[in-house]
Amino acid sequence: MSWISDPRNWASPRPYSPAVVTDNWIHLSGHVPLDQRGDTCGGDAAEQTAQVLRNLGHTLDSAGASPADVVATTVYLTDISDIDDVDTVYRAFFADAPYPTRTTVQVSALGRPDFRVEISAVARTRDSDPRR
Repeated sequence: MSWISDPRNWASPRPYSPAVVTDNWIHLSGHVPLDQRGDTCGGDAAEQTAQVLRNLGHTLDSAGASPADVVATTVYLTDISDIDDVDTVYRAFFADAPYPTRTTVQVSALGRPDFRVEISAVARTRDSDPRR
C-alpha cells in the first residue's frame, strides 16, 4: 500500500491521505477547491469544480493515472441547483467517454463555509488494465 500526495495541491493539516494505492486501485479522498496556498478558488460552482478537478488530476498524475482511469466518483454539492454548472466542467475533464460511474448528493456543509463542491474518486492503476 502506498500513500499519494502531490506538491501542486494544498497540503492539508487534517489526518488523511489525498490518495491511497492498494492492489492496483487508487482511492482518492474528497478533493476541494483550494489552490496550492490553501485559498478557496472561485465563488461559483463551475470555478470551484474546475479547481477541484485540477487538484484531482494532480493526484491522479502522481499515482501514475489519468482521468481515463477513474471508474467512480462521488460529487458533494451544498446546493443541488449547481448541478448543471458542475456537469459542464465535469464533462470537459472526463472528455473521453465512457464517463465514470457517479453519485451526486446535496450536503448541508463541506469542510469550509465557502466550499460549494467536493469530489472523491476511485481509479485503477494503468498497469492493472490488460488492454494497456
